[in-house]
Amino acid sequence: MNKRLLPRLRRRLQVWLGDRPAYTSDVSTGGFALELMATLRPGTMVHGELQVDGQAMPFTGTVSWSKRAEPRLQVRGRAGIRFTGIAPGFFDLFR
Repeated sequence: MNKRLLPRLRRRLQVWLGDRPAYTSDVSTGGFALELMATLRPGTMVHGELQVDGQAMPFTGTVSWSKRAEPRLQVRGRAGIRFTGIAPGFFDLFR
């Protein structure tokens, strides 16, 4: 059973959270799943930029869920980011 209300696109986009790079594993109009070496706590407010076709799209969001990174084992953490704000051009990906 699929609990998701919004369709997801499997896209690997670069994300910058301040000076930390990360990558998406999927995106939707409501947010994205993020892979990074740090661990983010649910409820944390984040802001940064998504790189889409060479264009920086600023966003703000909230961490909905996270799975811990294991840096000693080179295992990336994962987090779900729910948008609270995103550049309007981002939605053109879903047309």
